[in-house]
Amino acid sequence: MPKKNELTLLMAKVLLKFTSDSTNVWDQTYFRFYSSDVAPTAFQFMIRKNRELSVLSAVPEYTSLLEPLMLSLFDEMQAEVHKRPLVAVLTVHADKTYALKLDYHNPHANEIGLLDLGTANSYFVNNEVDIPINKVDRS
Repeated sequence: MPKKNELTLLMAKVLLKFTSDSTNVWDQTYFRFYSSDVAPTAFQFMIRKNRELSVLSAVPEYTSLLEPLMLSLFDEMQAEVHKRPLVAVLTVHADKTYALKLDYHNPHANEIGLLDLGTANSYFVNNEVDIPINKVDRS
């Protein structure tokens, strides 16, 4: 198994454990990671139950594991395709399946936050999730 696949599987296991240890009820969990050479890393966690998204608060025990794994994955991808990703979203489903989506060009791509729902940069498309009524209008 190539190293990038091993890293992704390991991160999926960490994210699954993190979410399972929370008291939240969920179907899917999301970890969005951003890193560039000029800015510090940033990450965000969300969970989903049916069509409702909620923020999952970061826990240092898990972020300290996920950050170096994701940076290693970015290094592997740079070596493979000669371009470093800017954004990654790791999705883990309650049935333990997972998916990874990378973006190499747009630092705002695949946003998973509530404020980004319904925008062109949102990870969620085609009314996949409910947009909260009290969402702050960004226009």
